[in-house]
Amino acid sequence: MGSENAIREAIIIAGGLGTRARSMTGDVIPKALLPLDGVPIIVRQIRVLAREGVRHVRVLGGHLGSQLEPALGPEAERLGITIDVFVEKSPLGTAGCLTTLETIADDVLIVYGDMLFDIDLSALARHRRQFPAALTIIAHPNDHPRTSDIVVQKNGYLQLLLPRKVPRDADWRNLVPAGLYVACGQFFETLLPGQPADMIHDVIPGLLERSIPVAIYDTPEYMKDTGSPSRHAAAAEDIRHDRVHAVHLSVRRPAVFFDCDGVLNEDVGGHGVIHPDQVKLVGRAGEAVRLAREAGFLTVAVTNRPQVAKGLLDETGLDHVLGRLEAELAEDGGVLDRIYFCPHHPDKGFPNEVAALKIDCACRKPGDLMIRQAMSELPIEKSKSVIIGDSLRDIGAGRKAGIWAYGVRTGYGLRDKKSYPTAETAIPQADLIFDTVYDAVRFQCGYQSLGQALSRAIDERLADTAGPLIVSICGRSRSGKTTFAHAVQRMLSEAGRKVLRLELDRWILPLEHRSPDISAEERSRVELYPEIVSMLRRSGQVEAPGYDAASRGQPRDTTTYDARDAEVILLDGIFAGHASIREEVDMAVFVEASQQTLLNRFHTFYAWKGLTPVAAEGLWQSRIQEEWPRIDLQRTSADIVINLEETIL
Repeated sequence: MGSENAIREAIIIAGGLGTRARSMTGDVIPKALLPLDGVPIIVRQIRVLAREGVRHVRVLGGHLGSQLEPALGPEAERLGITIDVFVEKSPLGTAGCLTTLETIADDVLIVYGDMLFDIDLSALARHRRQFPAALTIIAHPNDHPRTSDIVVQKNGYLQLLLPRKVPRDADWRNLVPAGLYVACGQFFETLLPGQPADMIHDVIPGLLERSIPVAIYDTPEYMKDTGSPSRHAAAAEDIRHDRVHAVHLSVRRPAVFFDCDGVLNEDVGGHGVIHPDQVKLVGRAGEAVRLAREAGFLTVAVTNRPQVAKGLLDETGLDHVLGRLEAELAEDGGVLDRIYFCPHHPDKGFPNEVAALKIDCACRKPGDLMIRQAMSELPIEKSKSVIIGDSLRDIGAGRKAGIWAYGVRTGYGLRDKKSYPTAETAIPQADLIFDTVYDAVRFQCGYQSLGQALSRAIDERLADTAGPLIVSICGRSRSGKTTFAHAVQRMLSEAGRKVLRLELDRWILPLEHRSPDISAEERSRVELYPEIVSMLRRSGQVEAPGYDAASRGQPRDTTTYDARDAEVILLDGIFAGHASIREEVDMAVFVEASQQTLLNRFHTFYAWKGLTPVAAEGLWQSRIQEEWPRIDLQRTSADIVINLEETIL
C-alpha cells in the first residue's frame, strides 16, 4: 500500500546513449533494462514508487527506448498503476526532455533512470509543504564530494550551485544532488519547449538568476548511481546484503555521534580550527566514519564552534572548515550524514565578537540540544547510540541525552575538568575510554559478538537465581576486562535486563597515599571487597570514593552505585575474582591476553597518563613481578577464561 500524503506522479528519465554502461548492455538493450541482481533497474525504481504511493509513472526513453513499453506493461498491471512510455526523437538533455510531456500542475518526482533508490516519499511531501518551491533538489553527502556537483543551502533553500567541472577555490559542505527532484507547474513553465537543456548546467542556474525558489531536501536514505560497471556491481552487492531499504526513513537505527576537534581532526589549541588548512585528520578517522556507516549506523557530528560567536570566522568560513573536514574524511570513504554545530559562547570580551551569539544556550555541549535535534530529524534508535568525544563536555552531552558515551585519548583526552561548567552538578564519567576514534568505532561495531557468549550464559543462570546475579570479571591490567565487562553490560541492558557495572578501580588508593612497598591488593584496597559485596547484597547501595586514572588522584566527587533493582551486578577489576569474595560471586570470568599485547597497551595507557617511556617500563617490570602472580591466582577458580588478544581498549 502507498504511504499517506505521498507524491502520486513520477517521471523517469531513461534516455541517453548509455555510453558508460555499454560494456554491460552490449548496446542491445537500453540501460534502464539492465538487470541489477536479476531485476531491471527501472523495474526496481517503479516498485519503490508504487510502494510509496505513486500511481502514475511517465517514462522518457531514448536510445533503444522502444523496448521499454512491452517490458514495463506487465509490471504496471501487476502493481495496479499506470505507466506511459514516451521515446525522444532527438536528445534534449536531462531537463529539455521534460518539455515533450503534457502540462503538469501537481508535484511530480523526477528520477534519473540509472539511480537505485529507496526513499520515504511521505517525508519528502511533508518537506515540500514546509519549504514550498518550484523545484526541490533531493541531496545527500557522498564519498567523492570534490568530484561531484555541490549544492550550498541556507535555511532549506539553494544559495549556490557548484558544478563538478568548474574549478573550486575552496571545499564546501558535502551536499550533492542525488539525481532525484520534485517539481511543480511553476518549474515546468520555465522550460523552453523543444530546447536542449541540462538540469545542473542550465535550468537550476536559471532559476537562481530569476530568484525562483529552489529547496534542498537532505536525506541519508539510499540513492546511488548505477550507470558504470563498478557502481553497478556495488549496487548489486548492496541489494544482496539488504543495505538498500535498511536506511529508509521508516527504519530506526543507531547513530554514532562524533565530536570533531580532537576526535576526527587534530585539536590545534588556542581558539581551535579557524581555517581549512588547519584541518588535519586524526589517524584513521576517515576509516572510522566509513566503518560506522557501513555497519548501518547513522553518522552524525555534533560540535561546539564558539569561534563564530568570538568573531574569528563567520558561518561561511565555518562551512569551508567543515567542508574541508568532510572532504578529507571522504578520501578514506568516511561520510557524515549530518553535522550539527553550536555557534554560541557565553563569555564576552572578544574584540570582534558577535553580540547576538554571546549567550548561554542549550546546544553548547555539555548541553544535549544538538543530539536531541538529530533524534527529532533522523530515525535514530536511542538505546544503541553512542557519542565519541575527547572532552568531558562530550561525555556530559551523551549522559544528558541518555546514550552511551565513549572517550578518546586524543585531543583533550578527557583532561578538561578545570574548564567543565561549574553549574553542572557532577563531572561525567565515560563508559569506556579508547586510544582513538577508530578504536571506539571498532568496539561499537563489534561489542555484540564480544559479549554475546557471556550474556547468554548469564541469561541462562538468571532463570534459576533469586536476587541479583553477581558476576566478577577480573584479569591483569590492560587485558581487556573493562571493555569486555561493558560489552556484556550493553548486551544485557539492550535486551531489557537491569544491569549494574561496578568498577572496583573506583576504590584504588590514590598515588599520594601509597607507600613504596605497598602490595597490589593494598593498592586496590581488596580488604574492602567483602564489605562492598555484602552491602550490595544487603542494601543494594554502596558509595565509592572515586579514582582518576589520568592523574592517579582522587576526584572531589564520589560515586554511588545503586543495585536495588539490578538483576545482574558486574564486578569489574583486576581482583574482582579475589579469594576473599569468591564464594559470594555467582560466576567468575578471568580475562587474559599475551604479554606483548599487554605491554603495548600498557605503554600507550601510561603515556596518556603522562609517564615517560622509562618510567612506564619501570612500572611495567614491577607489575610483572609483584602484581601478576597475585592476579593470576584467580584464574584457577574462574568459571570462564577468555582471551581478548584482539580487543580494542
